[in-house]
Amino acid sequence: MKALLFTLSLTLALTGLVQAGPPVNEKCPVCGKPARLIYHSNTAAGDRVILATPECKDKFDKNQSAYKVTKK
Repeated sequence: MKALLFTLSLTLALTGLVQAGPPVNEKCPVCGKPARLIYHSNTAAGDRVILATPECKDKFDKNQSAYKVTKK
């Protein structure tokens, strides 16, 4: 049972990574620092935006329209 749950979780995680696509930015739109792939969010338009910190991700998720995403 544990092996089945692990396989299912891994499959779902990999599916999410494949569908997300590459990030559209290099710098965090919230603080301007270099962004990290681990902190990411998707915009309403479907763009994957990466952010610098968990705090930046929280702020961005609460009000995406307040931040300008500079695309590569």
